Amino acid sequence: MAKKKNNDYFKLIEQQLAHALSASEYLCEVFNNFTPASVEEYKIKMHTIEHNADEVHHDILTRLMIEFMTPIDQEDILRLVQINDDITDAIDEVIMDLYMYCVDALPEGAASLAQEVNNCVKALNLAATELRNFKKPQKLREYLIQVNDIESKADEIYFESIRKLFTVKGDAAALFASRAIFESLENCCDLCEHASDVIEQIIIKNT
Repeated sequence: MAKKKNNDYFKLIEQQLAHALSASEYLCEVFNNFTPASVEEYKIKMHTIEHNADEVHHDILTRLMIEFMTPIDQEDILRLVQINDDITDAIDEVIMDLYMYCVDALPEGAASLAQEVNNCVKALNLAATELRNFKKPQKLREYLIQVNDIESKADEIYFESIRKLFTVKGDAAALFASRAIFESLENCCDLCEHASDVIEQIIIKNT
């Protein structure tokens, strides 16, 4: 009888975060070339990326349901893949904000914060490629530090952007929409940091 082939969960997590990276790259493209007339197109394209990420997420969950042994605790895999899925969902939510609030122009600082989202996901994606080496975690920890450093920089942009919104003031509807966009962008980076924390806990538990 042929030996049952184990699932490569590290590779699956890499595939999952590759979709998050595609979403963050498209987010930057949208924010650097924003036109109100294209919001519907942005929504459809981003939702396609999010749907593809969902398929990978569901595939991982299905495999875990019948898996006897995993390279790290099944609970840790579940936590990590759920947060990774949340990251792509959160990026999709940013585009939905543009659509729901009928945004005519992006608030100052939004494109910079979108770039930090992309940077954060890039660093987390690199961490995912190194996750299988969790027993020798020096390089992995370097990527996790990058995620945390970028998240801190994103926080600064977020705080200053929100302050500027309420300093300048203006139309109440535009103010509400702008605040929602900034909060959604910051949430993307927060989730990357949460994923980084889970990976750090995996290192601690297994070394």
